[in-house]
Amino acid sequence: MSAPPSPARGRRPERELAALRGRIEALLLQGLRPPAIHRALTGPESPSPVALSPRQVRDHVRAVERGWAERAGRDALDADRARAAAVAEELYRTAMARSTRSAASNVGVGYLNVAVKAQDQWIRLRGLDAPARTELTGPGGSPLAVALADHPADHLGPREEARRLRRLADDAEARAAEADDGAGAGA
Repeated sequence: MSAPPSPARGRRPERELAALRGRIEALLLQGLRPPAIHRALTGPESPSPVALSPRQVRDHVRAVERGWAERAGRDALDADRARAAAVAEELYRTAMARSTRSAASNVGVGYLNVAVKAQDQWIRLRGLDAPARTELTGPGGSPLAVALADHPADHLGPREEARRLRRLADDAEARAAEADDGAGAGA
């Protein structure tokens, strides 16, 4: 076994840097995290070991992720979403056809399960699972007018309102006194 080459000083040539980031991107897409990527690139099991520190691997991972974000502009995301919806639709059709052909065996159930999952994915990609938005408006799209019920107390003069409030206060005091008498008798 040969030891990994010692790190070279300076910046890598663009072609070599692009190839290295391509390898890192492939490992990222396989679900590896930076420490595992470092082992895969520098370890003895690597077919062509590269001299990198764990910090350099993290920097390259961030650069790859920045590249993904730049490539994932609005138009690209819409195209990717449409492509993914088409793939899910085709997967659904194929799985349903095979489920029907294999309906008499457990294999048919497996295909049906795949079809249901593909349909769920298609629904999510199309946004059909989003809650329905209902907007209520008044006539001609104007805002809704809320009419509150008219109460006779709203038409009382100041003196009548004061009498009404005193009666309410007297009633509240009487209920409180009854509650106090009931609490004292039960003690």
